[in-house]
Amino acid sequence: MQETHSKHATERQWKNERGGEIITSHGSPNSCDVAILFKRGVDCIIHSKILDLVGRYVILKAEIKDKTYLLINIYAPNKNINIVEFLKDLGNTLQKENFDEEENIILGGDFNCPLNLVLDEKGVKLLPRKSVVATMNKLFMC
Repeated sequence: MQETHSKHATERQWKNERGGEIITSHGSPNSCDVAILFKRGVDCIIHSKILDLVGRYVILKAEIKDKTYLLINIYAPNKNINIVEFLKDLGNTLQKENFDEEENIILGGDFNCPLNLVLDEKGVKLLPRKSVVATMNKLFMC
């Protein structure tokens, strides 16, 4: 989930209502916040987690059914220069933690940038964001 606009109390409430695990990185009540939710009954062991201080990402190294996964949920900034810097920092974090060597990586979220102008267009003419797409491609290749 992205843009949850949640607080710690909301996180506890959701956990009680759903019964499954929830890992959240809180931003401000008016912006950001990302979360990774696990369905009740999923046998998941979280080995490590990195939570962005401003609510832009959650990174989990988790074991599910005897397989290790790197689960990443992001909510990228809106402006090109901020997205590029954010993605570079994310890539550095993954390398620093040696997460770039994991085999089962699931990366999702809101990139605030269309990767494919044809597929992502929904009645609105989108502008190519070449610097952002180039930075994303570097991140995906690490």
